[in-house]
Amino acid sequence: MRLPVGAAALGWCAAVFLARPVSARPPPDSLRLTLVAPESVRVGQRVPLVLRLTNVTDRPIEAHFLGREIAFDIVVAQPDGAVVWRRLARAVVPGILQVKVLGPGETVELKDAWRQRTDTGAPAAPGEYVVWGVLPTDAPEPLRTPPAHLRVLPP
Repeated sequence: MRLPVGAAALGWCAAVFLARPVSARPPPDSLRLTLVAPESVRVGQRVPLVLRLTNVTDRPIEAHFLGREIAFDIVVAQPDGAVVWRRLARAVVPGILQVKVLGPGETVELKDAWRQRTDTGAPAAPGEYVVWGVLPTDAPEPLRTPPAHLRVLPP
């Protein structure tokens, strides 16, 4: 195999001579995105939220993420679908593609908390909410978690 002039200086050798094959376009069922959220919290309490991306195969998979730090969104909505809060509502995500190889069974955790404020800054009312996570990638559609139900209890 002939490499272009200067390829070694650019680090192309590492990309060409991988010790183990890596799936560059994993099938949709090879990466699982889940959301960990409490079932209920008291009004005013921070709501810890964790997105977990897991390689559920027995081989390494190349995952593509957006942003210098991995960009991920968490959406809190009313049961009718009206969005109350989005983590990335006012965020600017740099147009940087981050590539990470996930080994078999490896999980990446992305954490944040909802402070029970709406996108306008008003306090969220006690009641029922639906929460889901979104992980943008270089694919046409982002990965999404199944929705979770959250109850905000009165004081």
